[in-house]
Amino acid sequence: MRALSLVVVLYLLAPLLHAESTVPERKQILDAARPAIERVLRQPVQFVVDRLNVDSDWALLTGELRQTSGKPIDWRKAPPGFCEPDLDKMLWLVLAKTHGRWRVAQFEVCAAEPPYWYLDERGGYLWPCGLYAGLRGGEGIDLAADCRRQAAPR
Repeated sequence: MRALSLVVVLYLLAPLLHAESTVPERKQILDAARPAIERVLRQPVQFVVDRLNVDSDWALLTGELRQTSGKPIDWRKAPPGFCEPDLDKMLWLVLAKTHGRWRVAQFEVCAAEPPYWYLDERGGYLWPCGLYAGLRGGEGIDLAADCRRQAAPR
């Protein structure tokens, strides 16, 4: 009975553990993303990762940013008009691995709403379907399953 309880608890905690423990290249991905973001925000940053998915040579990260002290980002240091002060500031990063190195392909550091809610406006599913694992579209659609369905031969 204890073993079954442990299995159930681990199953329920799996989404929370995903970004922290199952991506071997996590540090390399974060280190590759940090300079571009710090350049834009004009300050050192620390990542708070909600989700980190890797598929083939692509990585997708969602989360938020903090100062290296753990305090919220000082948005006054960012370029004027860069972020709306009263809105949420979600982090969205897509990276590609080329010649063994991760490089930022796309990022938003000040998304008021999840960018994946508007994939149709962004050209649809542009990356491998595994990147969308665990993400739900604005209408509650499982994006990874929808990506695979659209990619399936007809």
